[in-house]
Amino acid sequence: MQETGVGRQGPGTVLDTPQDLAAAVEVVRAHPGPVEVTIGANRPVGSHMGSVVRRQVAQQLREAGAAPLLLRAPVAVDEDIPDEGVIAAVDDALGLCRGVGAEMLVLALGGVSHRGRQRQRLYSMLAALAEAASDHGVRLMVQNSSVVEEVLMLLALLDREHQQGTLDVTSPHVTSMAWDVSRSRAAGQPDDDAWHHVRRVADRAQVVVRGLDERDEEVLRRSLPGYREQCLRGRILPVLTR
Repeated sequence: MQETGVGRQGPGTVLDTPQDLAAAVEVVRAHPGPVEVTIGANRPVGSHMGSVVRRQVAQQLREAGAAPLLLRAPVAVDEDIPDEGVIAAVDDALGLCRGVGAEMLVLALGGVSHRGRQRQRLYSMLAALAEAASDHGVRLMVQNSSVVEEVLMLLALLDREHQQGTLDVTSPHVTSMAWDVSRSRAAGQPDDDAWHHVRRVADRAQVVVRGLDERDEEVLRRSLPGYREQCLRGRILPVLTR
C-alpha cells in the first residue's frame, strides 16, 4: 500500500470529541498533518452520512490540511458484544473510510482481559477484519490496550498466515500498528522499551502514534533514537490530543 505523509515534520491531530465539521476544520487548519477522526454521531464523520455528504466532508478536511485522513472505529476488537457485532461495526467503518477517502482505520484491541476472549479467537477476528480492510483498500491500524507486544504478536501471526497463503489480503502491510503511548505507559512500559518494538513495526509499514499531547511528543523526539528521523520519513505519523 502507498505510504502517505512522507517528509511531514509537524504532528497531526486527534478529533475524538463531539464537534461539528466547522469546528473540526478550524482545528485542522491550525495543525495541518495527519488527522484521526473518531466515527460517531455529533462528530465530523458518521455512518449516518450519505455518499455526497461524505465526499464534501472529506474535501473540506483535506483542504484544511488533513493529510492523511484516518478514521477511528467506534468499537474495539474486544468489545463486550458478540463477535458478529464487532465485525459488522468495523466493516461498516471500513466502508465509511472508503466513502471519505480515509486511508487508515484505527482499531483498538480494547483489553483482552476485561472481555475474556481467548487469544486464538481474538486473532481469528482480526484476520477476518484484515481481509475486509484489504477488500476496501484501507490499512487497519491495530492499537495497543496495554504493552505494545500484544499488537506485535498479532501482526506476526498475520504475516505468517500471509506467507503461507492462508490470509486473503493484497499485502501483509494492510495491517500495522497504532501505538497509544498513554496505554503503554499506564501498563508500566517505559517509552524506550515500547519504541524498541514499535521501531521494528515502522520498518515494516507506517505506524500511527497517539495518546499523547505536544509535550509528550517533544519528549519522544528528544529521547528516542531514530524517532524524529522516522517522522521525517513518514514512517511514524503522530496525532496529538490538543
